[in-house]
Amino acid sequence: MYLEILCKIVGGLGIFLYGMENMSGGMQKLAGKRLKKILAVLTTNRIVAVLMGLFVTMLVQSSSVSTVMTIGFVNASLLTLKQGLGVILGANIGTTITGWILVLNIGKYGLPIAGAAAIAYVFLKGDKARTRALTIMGLGMIFLGLELMSNGLKPVRSMPEFIRLFHMFNADTYIGVVKTACIGALITAIVQSSSATLGITITLALQGLIDYNTAVALVLGENVGTTITAILATLNANANAKRAAYAHTIINISGVLWATTLFPFYIKFLENFVDPAHNMTMAIATAHTIFNVINVIIFTPLVGYLAKFLCFIIKDDKTLKTRVTQLDELMIGTPSVVVGQTKKEVLNMGMNIKEMIFTIEEVYGKKEDISEEQVSKLQEIEERLDVFQQEITDVNFKILNKDLDNNMQEETRLNLEICDEYETISDYLVRIAKTLRKLHDNEISLSDEKIKKLLYLNNAINTLFHDVNKAYETKDKDMFVKAISLANHITDKFRETRRYHLENTAKVEASAMFSTSYMDILNHYRRIRDHIFNVIEVFTR
Repeated sequence: MYLEILCKIVGGLGIFLYGMENMSGGMQKLAGKRLKKILAVLTTNRIVAVLMGLFVTMLVQSSSVSTVMTIGFVNASLLTLKQGLGVILGANIGTTITGWILVLNIGKYGLPIAGAAAIAYVFLKGDKARTRALTIMGLGMIFLGLELMSNGLKPVRSMPEFIRLFHMFNADTYIGVVKTACIGALITAIVQSSSATLGITITLALQGLIDYNTAVALVLGENVGTTITAILATLNANANAKRAAYAHTIINISGVLWATTLFPFYIKFLENFVDPAHNMTMAIATAHTIFNVINVIIFTPLVGYLAKFLCFIIKDDKTLKTRVTQLDELMIGTPSVVVGQTKKEVLNMGMNIKEMIFTIEEVYGKKEDISEEQVSKLQEIEERLDVFQQEITDVNFKILNKDLDNNMQEETRLNLEICDEYETISDYLVRIAKTLRKLHDNEISLSDEKIKKLLYLNNAINTLFHDVNKAYETKDKDMFVKAISLANHITDKFRETRRYHLENTAKVEASAMFSTSYMDILNHYRRIRDHIFNVIEVFTR
């Protein structure tokens, strides 16, 4: 009998957790475009930050995901600490929506809902339609899991040994409340899902194994246990991200402290909203929501002071690892945000390349030899673009291992391809600069005619790169197609310039170093043209 009970409870919990995972994953995919707009909406206004945290957590159905995502933004300097704290406060309210989903109490319909959605998922073809089916299937599995756990726990009500076990944590005294809250925190920290422990709590209360007061105390503890996910996520993060994670813990622990201290009054206050004898699930969901709403009201005006306190306690990193992008591994839980931010970073690479092309253009335009400082400047930009490529690749390959829809997979691969082409273009631009410097060091000057031809190639490359980069930014296929003719013109111009150089070299008996160096510069421009053309092919194939 014990084995049968254990199987139903474990099976029900597993299905519940898997349902939460599917529903949360599906909601994240459906909310992808909205998540991309978060950064544009967030301002220094803490009220807006709280509302955005609430909205995002309701969308993705996971406070852990939205909190870790926020800490990732703080770690990547996309959000300030104060903004991050506002979002985390809002996430605490948003996560209470899970309790209200359970209020629907449609456990007996969980199996047909999950089954119908699973059948639809198998036969549907479109990504969006399959994602909707997956989300509904997750919802059905949540209720199915709760129903299995509830049925599994029914026989326990009449077993004296289990009754004595549950009476060991009873919120009938202050010590009992604290012990029960600690148990709720411990279980949530182990499971790493407050939604799961909330479901277990509601199931235990519905079966009469714990009373309402004990259920409320467990829920209070669950708010502390859920912070462990954020703390674990910041083990290798910077000081600011650690501050955000610790703030999450401080806020929730402080909230539990006032709630347990005033527990009898808190319970009395909750009776004004719903009677647990009439609807236990709604009463527990109400207790969860009101606790977090009160906590947010208390702490929202104190966000600035809390940020200052954490900055005092947690010192800035002594050996801060310099990042050039605003991408962070903590953001991989929300792939849509990573994809949107990656495109911005690739466009930043494009701006750096434009700066490199302009630097070389200045050298030709002034008809002066390239200086060591200019070569060093270009070398620094190229090395920075190497880091851009590394950071972009690291984060994007991790989201490719996730269950992305076809459109997002394609966009991720496109971003990675463009990033690789841009980094290679920067390599050739540095090679051009170094070759020009080598000519200077060997006291070899270029004639006005040869400089004029190089300047023409450089300007044509600049125009081609500008057009292709703009087309990538705006997703304008027509602009890509128009760029093909300019790319072909550059190829013709390269051949014409090479032919002129070879014919001229034979007449004037130029040195071998001059001849090979000039040809190297021409070939570097040809290779840059080829890599820009690769970008065109990526979008027109």
